[in-house]
Amino acid sequence: MFARTRLAELTALVVGAGALGNEVIKDFALLGIGTLVIVDRDQVELSNLTRSVLFCTPDIGAHIAAGTPKAELAAARAREINPDVRVEAIVGEIADIGLGVIRRADLVFSCLDNELARLELSWACTRLDRPLIDAGLGLLNYSSGQVSVFPGASGPCYGCRKGAQRRREMLEELQSREDSCAVKARRAQAEGIVSTTPLMSSALAAFQVEVALRRWLDPPADATEGIAHRMTLHPKPSIETGRFAVSPSCPLHEPASVVRNPKEYPDRRSSAWTPAAMFAELGLESGFLQFDWPICAEATCRACAHAWQPLVRRARFRNAACPACGSADVAETLVLDGVDRASPWAARTLAELGLPRAHVHEIVCGNDADSPRVHVEVTGDLPESARRVPRC
Repeated sequence: MFARTRLAELTALVVGAGALGNEVIKDFALLGIGTLVIVDRDQVELSNLTRSVLFCTPDIGAHIAAGTPKAELAAARAREINPDVRVEAIVGEIADIGLGVIRRADLVFSCLDNELARLELSWACTRLDRPLIDAGLGLLNYSSGQVSVFPGASGPCYGCRKGAQRRREMLEELQSREDSCAVKARRAQAEGIVSTTPLMSSALAAFQVEVALRRWLDPPADATEGIAHRMTLHPKPSIETGRFAVSPSCPLHEPASVVRNPKEYPDRRSSAWTPAAMFAELGLESGFLQFDWPICAEATCRACAHAWQPLVRRARFRNAACPACGSADVAETLVLDGVDRASPWAARTLAELGLPRAHVHEIVCGNDADSPRVHVEVTGDLPESARRVPRC
């Protein structure tokens, strides 16, 4: 049993609105939590219908034809289930979510089927000291899955669960191979198999929500260990629990990058604020605005020699085409990992640089790894009703 008054105070961020995310969203709508934020980059597809309960509506054909984003349709269905829940939809990837959005969640749920996305979300939660409850299907077979709890800044992250070589590959590539639930479902269909994804999603999501709520209502005294629950329904039903610690070789645990008390700027907007103005307002004569991920600033087309400024995350540019001729034979000519006050790019607005709205930006005040950091939040990108930061 959960106290309704406590649930009404809860803000949950659910990243991924596929088979697993649908079930988590449905559960939170039925429970009647205070605020539910749904994040997904994709549109509704026909292949989703056999696995996603929220997308089984009489007008789904119109949504598929219109390319309705999963996050928006899931949010609309959650409001239908429970109009008292405040539901927000964000259409985009993890890198499109400002850290200011994530730090306002009491609990963060990873319902993703992409390794890099899970790594990105885990790194963000570690920096913000937010608990992440991750779940994945098909660990051993179609009737298995795992729920993992990553406790925050003091504990392990998703990267700690990977071997050193795989972790290094992921960080170098900044984009992992996607083998989504949809891909697996289409493969099973081609083989004449009826996937048990809907059944396992329902069971695993319920367990994921239960584990998260128990942890939120009764926080553990020791937040330095991660917990993994492996669930198997076939051939023999079982739940196995294990614990894991921070990997000494994981580079995603830099103490100086943990966001403790960011400077909030409710009167600033990413669409108007520049790094140069930020440095001036902070009274910093020197410093370096460190980007979370490299930004492709300049590119050229090998086919037609057209040059342009994409100003998008490097991983996203890898799927880019030339805006002049449409060729995919393009090359990055300038990649930025940040800007200092003297950089010509510091005169561009944060939005023009391709940085997310409502982000917590990190400024390195020095030239070595131990240099102090200043964290600055563009709070003005958030509506006033969404600016409350939960207690850690």
